[in-house]
Amino acid sequence: MRTERKQQGFLVYEMEWDDRVQQAMECLARMQAAALSDEAACRVGALFPRWEPGVEYQAGERIADGVGNLYRVVQGHTSQADWPIDATPALYTPLGLTEEEPDAVPEWVQPTGAHDAYQTGDRVRYEGVVYRSLVDHNVWVPGESDAWEAEDSTQR
Repeated sequence: MRTERKQQGFLVYEMEWDDRVQQAMECLARMQAAALSDEAACRVGALFPRWEPGVEYQAGERIADGVGNLYRVVQGHTSQADWPIDATPALYTPLGLTEEEPDAVPEWVQPTGAHDAYQTGDRVRYEGVVYRSLVDHNVWVPGESDAWEAEDSTQR
């Protein structure tokens, strides 16, 4: 929905007002999505940058796969086509909700260091129980430390 006009023999494309409003709304939604908790952000994964090869990602950044499932970058790196987001757990951690299982919570995995430790609010499933991290840089086993809180099974 763009208009065109000739200017000195060239075609010039201008955005119509509705296109400018749409672009502004999308920009605002992306800015607000960045401030959401992981759980809420998973519901709007398509508002986050989409994974692409050849992009430099920073640890902690949230990115989406091709269908809007959200992942956290575990360690800073430049993405490569042979390191796909859904098959490289050393680089990307899935964040809860997925297209196939919208209520899924990822299984707890023992962190190998600060780069993949759990942060406050992260939710995991461990031995059939859903836990929420109460601290940043959480490397402890759920249920064996005060760093985790078991969620009430009636909440979800």
